Amino acid sequence: MRIALDPGDRSLLIVSGVLLAAVSLAGVLLAPPSQSGPSGFPSSYSTGSKGAKAAYLLLEELGYKEKRWASPPTALPENARHVVLILADPLLPPSSEEKMAIQWFVRRGGRVVATGTLAAALLNLSEIITVKQQAAGWKNFPARLPGPISRQAPSVSMSAGARWKSGLPEDLEYYGDGGGGTVVRFPLGNGAIIWWADSSPLTNYGLKQASNLNLLLNSVGAAKDARILWDEYYHGERSGLWSYLAKTPLPWALLQAALLALAAVLTFSRRSGPVAAPVEKSRLSPMEFVETVGDLYARKRAAAGAIEIAVHRFRSLLARRLGVPPENIPGKVEQMFPEESRRGGTGLASLLAQCDLALKAEIGNEAQALELVQKLHDYTLRLRLAGKGD
Repeated sequence: MRIALDPGDRSLLIVSGVLLAAVSLAGVLLAPPSQSGPSGFPSSYSTGSKGAKAAYLLLEELGYKEKRWASPPTALPENARHVVLILADPLLPPSSEEKMAIQWFVRRGGRVVATGTLAAALLNLSEIITVKQQAAGWKNFPARLPGPISRQAPSVSMSAGARWKSGLPEDLEYYGDGGGGTVVRFPLGNGAIIWWADSSPLTNYGLKQASNLNLLLNSVGAAKDARILWDEYYHGERSGLWSYLAKTPLPWALLQAALLALAAVLTFSRRSGPVAAPVEKSRLSPMEFVETVGDLYARKRAAAGAIEIAVHRFRSLLARRLGVPPENIPGKVEQMFPEESRRGGTGLASLLAQCDLALKAEIGNEAQALELVQKLHDYTLRLRLAGKGD
């Protein structure tokens, strides 16, 4: 059984539906990313002790051009010169295609700052060994080589559970201990990879330990040249459907559809609403009408017309009162109103006779015509033929 809706309720329902859809779409498209992030890994969103938001904001304040990277490695810039990709403890496993894309990014002149054993696997680095648990805590590592990575950083502090073991002469171990290197730089094509044994030096807690800040700045290079891409793709932040659609004309199409829907709702509500005739204001007020008619009579010198109208109205009212035809009024006046007949020339019968003479003579004297009309009006009130407003 269908329930009939009132037109007003139907309009309200349509408007509410359109507003709900618009608000939902705006919330999906314009919602900012979470700023608090988990505290268990070095995310640039995280403010926990193991997060890396402080390092991200500090590089931004120092004038570095940086952005959070939520796209796969296959979307890295083709021109990789002066571009730095920070892989801080990636969590998600990469595909072989993604591994190859990072290799080619470095060979084209890019730089990768990678931390931890998972980053080493992402870069196909096989020279990584793990250390015993007692050697994996926070520890200061002195500089073993002078160079751009160890400049103004005599020692760094990190909680490293892995070491670099390689006998290749091009692999430069800037920091380490007897177990192996903890900060290593090695070239690859036109670029370079800088590997840290752990991400602790760039975390919110570790950034202020020893010379960890200088290590970070030396690893990414000079601010005027470097463009930093802080990876969040392997932390789980992936470009979803809306991120893809935002790059297409779809948002504008949805906006136009919303405007058309709003126009349809307004048109429907206007058409189905109550129909009311517009109020037409009179061009003249009652007094202006009276003055206009008076001016017309004065211009045409039609004083007799005013008397004719007044006499016709008076006789009609009197005939209705006496119950006789208007043409029999003169003979009935003296019988019905004897007190008026005793007035002689000033009675009602005499007044009606004067009006008949004025009409036959087509009187043009306005003062005399006004006097006769006023007397007829006085008799109308005296005999109670009509009220004051009639």
